Amino acid sequence: MYRVAEADEIKESIVEYEKLDKSIPVFDDAEYIILECNGEKTGYIAAVEKGNRFIIEKIFIKKEERYKSFGTKLMNFFINYAGKDKKDVIVYEGEDRNIKNFLRKFGFKDIKGKFIIDIKGKDSRKKDGALVALGSIFLNIFLAAIKIIGGIKGKSNALIADGVNSLSDVVSSAAILLGIHFSNMPEDEDHPYGHEKIESVIGIMVGLFVVITAFEIGRGAVVELFNGNDKVIPAFSTIYLALISVVVKYGMYFYKMKVGKATNNIALIADARDSKSDVLSSGGVIIGILLSIYVSPIFDTIVSIIVAALILKEGVSTIFETSNIILDKQEEDFIKEIEEYVYKNTNIKNVHDIYMRRSGDKIFLSLHIRVDKNLTVYKAHHLADALEESIMMDFKEVKEVMIHIDYLID
Repeated sequence: MYRVAEADEIKESIVEYEKLDKSIPVFDDAEYIILECNGEKTGYIAAVEKGNRFIIEKIFIKKEERYKSFGTKLMNFFINYAGKDKKDVIVYEGEDRNIKNFLRKFGFKDIKGKFIIDIKGKDSRKKDGALVALGSIFLNIFLAAIKIIGGIKGKSNALIADGVNSLSDVVSSAAILLGIHFSNMPEDEDHPYGHEKIESVIGIMVGLFVVITAFEIGRGAVVELFNGNDKVIPAFSTIYLALISVVVKYGMYFYKMKVGKATNNIALIADARDSKSDVLSSGGVIIGILLSIYVSPIFDTIVSIIVAALILKEGVSTIFETSNIILDKQEEDFIKEIEEYVYKNTNIKNVHDIYMRRSGDKIFLSLHIRVDKNLTVYKAHHLADALEESIMMDFKEVKEVMIHIDYLID
């Protein structure tokens, strides 16, 4: 269990805390994140609060409890706590090399001798995605309303179908908003790799929504085509509503894709592709209405079927692409880049079995390296540590690296 203690509590129970660590620092303005296991104090982080930042004074875990991920759990809790306390950054200004190496795993950067993590920056991905999703919900409600009402008044089945498509996009954007919230939850004991894969799950859900919408639009259009009823010529004014949809949907596509790629949000990218298909469908509606007015009213229904086919194609494509991420499809270019990086920056003669898996905007990497069989365990361990730290520093997407050491075959 974790809890936050003030300096007064530490002073009052200093004898008890000195049993944990004889040199525990005590500052009047310090806060202590305490880790307890089975009722016993196991470790702590001492940090001084200064304005919008926390300055780490010391990180301590009982010697016999180290290498059990207690430090990782403690730091994850501290970062989450700092974010909730509306801090912008956490800073470590000390010289302890072990602490510096430890902090690198959490995204701390060496800036002029200080190790800093931007808590506000880490949260910007969530805020940007949430703002885009909220904007998409309101715009799609607006488009659905004007197209469905305008289609009914203007006698255009194609425009009504396009309005129903926008209505389904409201559900998709709401699902993405939920996905952004839950995928940004910090790691916990049940989910040590985080919750980022929720974005991929939401991406598949968006694809399914698109496929179902396409099927319903297509089914209704086919029934209308063969029902034998007289076809009504749609009003020319319906073209203007479809044109508004084209302009708005293209703006949504451009902005969603921009933010989605910048934050590497799979669900948002999937939603951007859906908006792109909506541009094509609304453009098709314009052509269909024009053909219905000047050639034959049957074109309004035919265009509805074409629109459904285009939407279906985009939905299926989204499902397959997002499924590849969940199934940990290997990205050959990235793996090749890692291999070249190892050979270029180290004396390692053989690296193999490089595997990766994506989780949201993060990559978990594993690889095998061969070293001289006469190398001591100590030196091999430090070689692997140095490589791990270097990869995470130079490849911002990489969150964790697991390195297996083999001996070099003569």
